[in-house]
Amino acid sequence: EPSPGQDATIAVLGKPNTGKSTLFNRLLGSEESIVSPIPGTTRDVLEGRFEYRGKVIRILDTAGIRRKAKVTEDVEYYSVNRAIAGIRDADVVFLLIDAVEGLAEQDKKIAVQIVRKGRGIVLALNKWDLMEGGKGAFKTVESRLRFQFPVLDFAPVIPISARTGWNLDRLPAAALEIKAQLERRVETGVLNRALASWTGENPPPRDGRRRFKIRYMTQVRTRPLRFVLFVNHGEGFPASYIGYIKNRLRSDFGFRDVPLDIEV
Repeated sequence: EPSPGQDATIAVLGKPNTGKSTLFNRLLGSEESIVSPIPGTTRDVLEGRFEYRGKVIRILDTAGIRRKAKVTEDVEYYSVNRAIAGIRDADVVFLLIDAVEGLAEQDKKIAVQIVRKGRGIVLALNKWDLMEGGKGAFKTVESRLRFQFPVLDFAPVIPISARTGWNLDRLPAAALEIKAQLERRVETGVLNRALASWTGENPPPRDGRRRFKIRYMTQVRTRPLRFVLFVNHGEGFPASYIGYIKNRLRSDFGFRDVPLDIEV
């Protein structure tokens, strides 16, 4: 679990040569501050702290880790495994993607783990200084990412340049906002009043003779965010309707940028 003494913990992940260490040093504001390997880890994970708008942010960098010299070892497997350790300790993961090269298979595997563990994720499109076409180009790249990876439809996409420092202040701001969303609790009464209005506007569909009814809903945990929906027929309850409830939770209660899970 994230350690006390800071307002948010961020892990910087991404495949080799995406600029993880450059970003790490930029956010810390100096190359000298990356001195403390996390105690108790056999491999070299670096950590640092920086202040942002009066908040203390701890940042973890797994880039110092080298894979074993054995050539037969599967690079991808190893990277995904070490990434999981970073995810476990973080509130929010900055997944660094090379804007020129786009999303890699390995990024997808890591992202699935982030969602599964209910952590926040920001897709940081690095090396944006090498891209041409301004806002139009960004929209194109963002739509492509959303299409390639619908499981991350909630994650903010932020173009940056770790090398020049362009747009970097948006990252800690996003991390603090995401952490606040991950820790948000909605009282059961408030939730069910909202649920009544959502089902009133758009009732659950029928399935042949069966009529689906929602009895009530409750939030069972934060980090990861989990809600339970009590219904008359659990089996075959339409996934599209769960998607509808999820979208309403996001829009009406401000869970815009975080993974959330609804159990029926």
